[in-house]
Amino acid sequence: MRKISAIIACVLVLAMSFAMTVTAGPHGVVENPPITVPTGTPTVDGSVTNNEGWSTAALMNAETCGYFWKQNPLTSDGNILFAVDETGFYFAGKIKENLHAVNELTGEEVIDTNYFVYSTGEDWIDVDSADPTSHYGYDGDVFGLLLDPLGGLLSAGFNNDYTPWYLVGLFEGDQAKMYRQKVSVGDITDQVKVAGKKTSDGWEFEAMIPWEIIIKDIEDISYGDVVLTKEELIADGAQYKCAGMYQDRFDDPEAGEVATWGRYITVPTTQLDGTAGHMGKGDVVQSCGITLNISNTLKGPEADDTTATPDDTTTATPGGDDNTSAETETAFVEVTDDKGNVVTDASGNKVTQKVTVKVTSKATTKATAKATTKKATTGTTTGGNAAQTFDIGIAVALGALATSGIGFVATKKRK
Repeated sequence: MRKISAIIACVLVLAMSFAMTVTAGPHGVVENPPITVPTGTPTVDGSVTNNEGWSTAALMNAETCGYFWKQNPLTSDGNILFAVDETGFYFAGKIKENLHAVNELTGEEVIDTNYFVYSTGEDWIDVDSADPTSHYGYDGDVFGLLLDPLGGLLSAGFNNDYTPWYLVGLFEGDQAKMYRQKVSVGDITDQVKVAGKKTSDGWEFEAMIPWEIIIKDIEDISYGDVVLTKEELIADGAQYKCAGMYQDRFDDPEAGEVATWGRYITVPTTQLDGTAGHMGKGDVVQSCGITLNISNTLKGPEADDTTATPDDTTTATPGGDDNTSAETETAFVEVTDDKGNVVTDASGNKVTQKVTVKVTSKATTKATAKATTKKATTGTTTGGNAAQTFDIGIAVALGALATSGIGFVATKKRK
């Protein structure tokens, strides 16, 4: 009898373990296609309109999300939109609630049970007292943006760690608030712009996070390994990874209180480690299933059409006495004249120069690179055809890596 009991207990443990680790829907996920993010300054008033400069929408629906904890089907449908300007990163959401669904495990129809729920305070439903970074900000329906700018965390080896979470909730009177999780935890409504409103079939919101907050949050959550600049973040062609997360709440008539219906995240079809997106731990860096490509007219490293173009290929050679394991990378630097003044074009825009920088594996912290352009294209600089010489430090060379390839920032791997 004891042997049978032990077997039953073992089976129960395995079943419970399976229920806790199988974290998403059973049929796979269709990944959102890459989203082109325009430069624009939407009005953050809570009314999402098409003429404000938003991107096309990333979809948050049954095909693009995995669901967690409970086997409750998705009864909401969201469109997530993006924009950037020199001030910060904008995102918005339009979410329909109480959609008809069928529970795939029981066959039960889900009808008229899951409307939008206003928040009344900070989250008490999903709080883990042992981990203050585990809850979802507020106790109503909450949208969360999981953001990895330039893919910096991913490229630095933080695959199974967290990005900063920026959580938006809506209170009675259509008062929108934002809560930050996973780093510097707390309400940050007074540091950002956020607005929203309840609609006839759900709710919508708009938000803007200043660049200085994002830069500090990424540096802090990476223990200083990933350091970004605004110039890199707004550069034309910069690429981000992100995800939309929806904490869906409902009024539970049996419990007589608000409860969590389910958590839904826009995950990739396949994670970096080869795990199917819908079977992974959807709230970590490698589970960010939305790719954003910045397209703008801001003066990032490659955004100026008047950039000086050399007639000959210019090669930068690092100083120092260590020449081991040299690698070559492309850098864009400001052009200066022989007096050290930054060269500008007729419109007053700074002229940049593309150079090839050799970076060594051991001497990069003390190396400097020097390059000489033999001739700038006629008419593109205030200096005409005069030869221009400029010095660049290794920090510039490394910073330029963020503009090459897919926009990942060059950082050291996490130990």
